Amino acid sequence: MRAGGEYTYAGLSASLCRGAFERPWLPLSMWKAFFRRSLIIGVRAVPTVFLMAFCVGSVLAMVLVEQLQELSMEETVPRLIWIILNQQLAPMLAAVVFIGRSVSGSAAELANMKIGEEIKALETMGVDVSRYLLLPVLGAFLVMLPVMEIYTVGVGLLGAHGVCSLVMGMDGKQFVLRALVPPRMQDAFIGVGKSAVFAVVAAMIAFRKGLNATGGSDAVGRVATAAVVSSLAAVTLVNAVITGLQNVLIAARLMNK
Repeated sequence: MRAGGEYTYAGLSASLCRGAFERPWLPLSMWKAFFRRSLIIGVRAVPTVFLMAFCVGSVLAMVLVEQLQELSMEETVPRLIWIILNQQLAPMLAAVVFIGRSVSGSAAELANMKIGEEIKALETMGVDVSRYLLLPVLGAFLVMLPVMEIYTVGVGLLGAHGVCSLVMGMDGKQFVLRALVPPRMQDAFIGVGKSAVFAVVAAMIAFRKGLNATGGSDAVGRVATAAVVSSLAAVTLVNAVITGLQNVLIAARLMNK
């Protein structure tokens, strides 16, 4: 897991895969750690995500209604909101809340353990740190961030429907039909897939920053800040790459028709 005394992304990835697949049956203590982390990551973030998603959905609907009414295309507002929320805004919004709450906390926790030499003590006792310490956290990240993305889409659509109802008199059935017809399963999978990738990227950054912490107690704050900044930059870059690849595939498919 280390290279020259430092934890690397390649080493952490190999160690996590080995810990997950060599012994797939996880002890009860790891399941407890997984559910505890999932509670912190997901359930406690619900109010923050609700406020952000509802406001973003409402504002997005206001802007689109204002612009598209001039073109007599306001009936396309629900569909556009669904696509924008699901493919771009919801994964990023959920990731930002997730990074601010959970990545910083996980990095700080690991940094505190590293500086206090708890990590070294566990390794000296022969404990597989990646399996018993990191794997439950990674599992919670992988489960809860896609769940929060779905929740963000739902709340965003709720806020958008409120605006469409007030401005255009559009009822719930009309909004849903215009947003989700024609139904395309790949639209939903794009947002969930992005969130899963973001979860892995952010978790690996938190693990590496925390486990490589050095110095005194003041280093914990620096590590948490560095993990948040690096995660936000990495998630933004990954989102741009995925979107670019998606557009290339769409263009190639259109050219082949």
